[in-house]
Amino acid sequence: MKKTLTVFAIFAIVGLFTVDSFAQVFQGRRGARARMNQSPSRILRVLKANQEDLKITDDQLKAIEDLTYSFEEKMIDARSEGSKQRLDLRKLMQDRENLDYAKLKEALYKVSEHRQDMVIDRLKLKDEIVNVLTPEQSEALKSMRQERFKDRRGTLRRPSARERTPRPPLYRRQIKKDF
Repeated sequence: MKKTLTVFAIFAIVGLFTVDSFAQVFQGRRGARARMNQSPSRILRVLKANQEDLKITDDQLKAIEDLTYSFEEKMIDARSEGSKQRLDLRKLMQDRENLDYAKLKEALYKVSEHRQDMVIDRLKLKDEIVNVLTPEQSEALKSMRQERFKDRRGTLRRPSARERTPRPPLYRRQIKKDF
């Protein structure tokens, strides 16, 4: 019974990590992990490019720049810590004969909690950036984002049957039989 439970737990954990690694490949740059790993300087580039349209002052831009760079430094340290935690987890899983489930569970909780903290920090950064902007500026930024997604959605989705151009009929060479 104990062996069966051990084997099942090992396969479940390995299966979870395997599924996660395959999911990353198929999600491309559109998955949740990709969004989490995107540099916050991206919003900074968008704001700089649209500074006149959004009427963002240089002081606001400087404050947002400071926020994003400090966040990036924090994320570099957090990713490093996360890599160490995942390495510790792999070390625990290597010794399959003396697998300590309590330590394994603790290591899994650490990795999960660390990932959650990173997501929370990213959301806090978004809120801090929105607090730097005026309500009109944040509303204009939100409408710009919606327009961009609306344009993208039109190119990504498959057209319905009504929208598709009809295919030309198949022209078959008709054989004339002269008898």
